[in-house]
Amino acid sequence: MTQFFTRSVDFLRGFRHDRKLIGVILSILLAVSLWFMPLPGDLSLAGRKMLVVTLFTVIWWVFNVVPPAYSTLLMLLGYLLLGLAEPDVVFHIWTLPLMWLIIGAFLIAAAVTKSGLAQRVAYFFMIRYATSYRSLIVLTYVLGFVLSFLIPHPFPRALLMMSLVRAIIQKAGMNKADAASLGLSVFVATTATSTILLTGDSTLNIATVGFSGLNVSWLDWAKYMAVPGIAASLLMMGLHLLVFKQTGQVNIDQADLQREQQKLGRMSRDEIVTLTWVLAALILWTTDFIHHVDPAWVALAVVVGLALPKVGDILDAKDISTGINWPIIFFVAGAFAIGSVSKTTGMAEWLAKVLMPAAPSQNPYAFAALVGGATMLVHMVLGSALACMSIVAPPLVHYATIAGWNPLFPALLIYTAVAIHYIFPFQHVAILLGQGETGGYDTRHVLKYGIPLTVVALIVLIPIEVTWWKILGLI
Repeated sequence: MTQFFTRSVDFLRGFRHDRKLIGVILSILLAVSLWFMPLPGDLSLAGRKMLVVTLFTVIWWVFNVVPPAYSTLLMLLGYLLLGLAEPDVVFHIWTLPLMWLIIGAFLIAAAVTKSGLAQRVAYFFMIRYATSYRSLIVLTYVLGFVLSFLIPHPFPRALLMMSLVRAIIQKAGMNKADAASLGLSVFVATTATSTILLTGDSTLNIATVGFSGLNVSWLDWAKYMAVPGIAASLLMMGLHLLVFKQTGQVNIDQADLQREQQKLGRMSRDEIVTLTWVLAALILWTTDFIHHVDPAWVALAVVVGLALPKVGDILDAKDISTGINWPIIFFVAGAFAIGSVSKTTGMAEWLAKVLMPAAPSQNPYAFAALVGGATMLVHMVLGSALACMSIVAPPLVHYATIAGWNPLFPALLIYTAVAIHYIFPFQHVAILLGQGETGGYDTRHVLKYGIPLTVVALIVLIPIEVTWWKILGLI
């Protein structure tokens, strides 16, 4: 009897700590409950099926039952087998330039990193401005922005900066507290500065454009988001310096940094070629109002150029598999499928009626507070920024357009709420990427920063963004 009791206790303890098993059981219970329980409103049978399949998948995402890419494929398969939408609706994202811009951005980022150009640019700024603890924190934001012109994805930018910052930490004799603060700043700065340019985050930013349903050029994004993005960066940087004050000595050896830079030698042929192609992309992106060539086709043309003999020779066949984050690609495809299928089945309209007031506020500040606040709450539960956007954006954009708002207004609000707000590491992939040995910080550091970050996010969302967009005529 005692042995049976001991085994039972061990089983229950294992069950409690088996995150994946808990996720499977919760997803099944939720699916069964949603199928049989009465729901408010007039949700169609197809809409109910979609709600069940989608929330089942969200639980698998949250609990990481299997890698998110496979959960996403299971969701897409569910949509198809249950007849919720035709394949051309479920996989519509593959016919849009947005997906190809994401793929092109990954390959451009691979070329810039592979050629050594990004490292040279980073050393250029570090030698001139890395002089103290405070200047290092500021430099993480400056470099995050500058490198966003060259590397159109936050992950390689953050990892590149962290590799250089880690060397400074070791040679400057920084204590653990200051080292953790600086490491966290690298990844936090990436989330803030990624909002400024369309290609600052080639996944989240481009997904936002897709959810709005509008054609937004590279310059249009900069027009609407540069001021809020810079304001967010300054406020988040100030908050970091306020929350994480210097606790020890920081001795930065400028001569050592110069020696490391000298090891790079003169600009190589690969760096010059890569810089030339990237500058060509930037010029074409910023002048698309003249030539009307979609940024996606510009990105693909530059990728081909980087692979051509003589004028390229930077990218090769291996970069197609190693340079592109295919799990993220599948995840993006799933996020867009939620948006397109929810419209087809009527779930988007039903969610808007159930979750939001019947009469949308005509005051842009009140509307921003409602949309931003609701998105932040959902984000706290789901964790994943893209998963949150895929659930929240379709109904709220639909809700806003009924009220007469420009669909880009709620799309950018939702984007901002998930891009610069997090309390725990799992609530933003970039922050999770740096947790542990990579960035040197843990959950306590993120929590200490994330709680007051909520106030900063609301300041950016409501007075700053709404006022700026009113000036521009977006609302």
